[in-house]
Amino acid sequence: MMILLLDDDDVVRTVLAEILNGAGHRVVETGDPVDALGLPEALGPPDVLIADIDLRSDLNGFEVASFAHHLWPSVQIILISGRSADHAGRFLDPRDRFIQKPFSNSHLLGAIEQLANKR
Repeated sequence: MMILLLDDDDVVRTVLAEILNGAGHRVVETGDPVDALGLPEALGPPDVLIADIDLRSDLNGFEVASFAHHLWPSVQIILISGRSADHAGRFLDPRDRFIQKPFSNSHLLGAIEQLANKR
């Protein structure tokens, strides 16, 4: 499964990429939301987008998710944050999942498996 991973924290992104790669997923990672939305043009659309809600950017994870749904209608999205899902004054799209940090490897991999089964 091809996973696009977007988190502006280099350490968190590296750890998550290692977990996902170790589980056999193909991971493309970036800390920049604009790059994230442009990368799949060269690589093909992702099966899953995992995006932090709070990014050091003009775009937040909710906005990236909205663009992603428009660009790749079949993409499955998991938003992550150390805060509650609605802390930014936005509400989770019913198509998307939210996982609050910190989370276990098995929790993340289980959520991805559930999304894969939903496809």
